[in-house]
Amino acid sequence: MTQHDPALSDAAFRASVVGASEVAALFDLSPWLTHFELWHRKKGSIATPEFNAMRDDGTPENERIYCGVMLEPVIIKMACERWGYEPIDTPKRLDNGKGIGGHPDQLVRCPVRGRGVLEVKTADWLVAKQWGDEPPANYLLQSQTYQGLARVAWGDVIVLVGGNELRRYQYDFRPKLFAEIEARVAAFWQTIADNKPPKPDYSRDGGTLAELFNDPADTLIDLRRDNRMPDLCNEYLAAKEAERAAACRVDAAKAELLEKLGNNAAAMVEGFSVRIPEVAGKPDQVITADMVGKTLPGRKPHRRFYIKMKEI
Repeated sequence: MTQHDPALSDAAFRASVVGASEVAALFDLSPWLTHFELWHRKKGSIATPEFNAMRDDGTPENERIYCGVMLEPVIIKMACERWGYEPIDTPKRLDNGKGIGGHPDQLVRCPVRGRGVLEVKTADWLVAKQWGDEPPANYLLQSQTYQGLARVAWGDVIVLVGGNELRRYQYDFRPKLFAEIEARVAAFWQTIADNKPPKPDYSRDGGTLAELFNDPADTLIDLRRDNRMPDLCNEYLAAKEAERAAACRVDAAKAELLEKLGNNAAAMVEGFSVRIPEVAGKPDQVITADMVGKTLPGRKPHRRFYIKMKEI
């Protein structure tokens, strides 16, 4: 294993490597990061969000990430007590010297399997229910990456589900898979050097494209010979019309549901759960005189619709 230069800041380290949690983007298996966005993050053309960022008032920007970080040592302790792991010295950073790196949660020694690495997660019960027999592929790629970086024979993914159920998923190191990870990361950094970004996934990369092209000039571009543009404009208008029509159907269905339920907050319906409770309104608020006496508009009470098909 290679321990990265400790003098390098966390931000600089993250910029210099594809992190173990980012590897899945190169397999198109990350639910939160695309290959295109990762490329522009590492290229420096868009900002990389700060992990576990805190606001000026001391509250976390992402409560889920914050809670996961705070619970990590507790989950590791529970796992060690339950399954007999012995925590061993864990470097803050690992990398392979070829552009892959990360922050492993905990290196441990198992009395049967020897040295290994634990990757710790938290999950809502309903989310974990959808997994089936094992966690999502991005978690497994992250574990395999850490196993390769730490040069250990196995890695376990420990998941605290719903705050009260500890699950363990055990995986042996797969050298061929790690070699594929290294190859894809090496190819990725080569595209950075060659300034050849991947094609965006338009269904997922809208936010990245908006960040890239957020300073339009008062200029005109001639796309009259671009054969794709007329089709694209038609697709946009058709989609907007479908969106408008769908919104009208939603409004009509809501109106009829309201008529059916009247002033009842819920209804018994065969095969469905139906609730339409009232959400309390909020009165207008007058700002203090030092804020020019402006009035913040309130919010009228309204009904919120919860319509869900029951599982059979």
